[in-house]
Amino acid sequence: MRIITSRKRRIIGAAITVLVLGVVGFVYAAWTSSGTGSGYAQAGSAQALTTSDLSGGAFTNKLYPGLSNKDVNIKINNPNPYPVTVTSITQTPSQTIQADSTHQTNGCGTSSDATDTGVTFADQTGLTISVAANGNTTVTRSAASMSNASVDACQGATFTIPVSISGHSG
Repeated sequence: MRIITSRKRRIIGAAITVLVLGVVGFVYAAWTSSGTGSGYAQAGSAQALTTSDLSGGAFTNKLYPGLSNKDVNIKINNPNPYPVTVTSITQTPSQTIQADSTHQTNGCGTSSDATDTGVTFADQTGLTISVAANGNTTVTRSAASMSNASVDACQGATFTIPVSISGHSG
């Protein structure tokens, strides 16, 4: 009788194991599925960096004839929803440096190429200026020079230096 009982236990144990595995397999099959398809994303477009007028600000390192590396204040505006790292600030080609209107009336910057201001800008490259997303930052660069060609009417003038700003997402 022991042999029969032992066999019955093995048969019952095997049946229970098969039943459990069958239920697990059924549950697995009932709750899993797979497939293929596509997801979509769209890139935005970068907006141009701009500058703000700082002509009314304070200048501590001012221009004088014969001196170089004087302050140029630039407020860089970033309208993009991501931070930008400015890598260069260069004088905009084909645009001249202009004196403020009062000094132009007095004779500063009235030549066709405005060379009588005597002001030049040294291009700034290799920069790493961070501008926050939808933010701005003001930088001062020692990049302006005034030659002895500057006329007397330029004394006290504030000069507008047209610049091009380049950078990349930061």
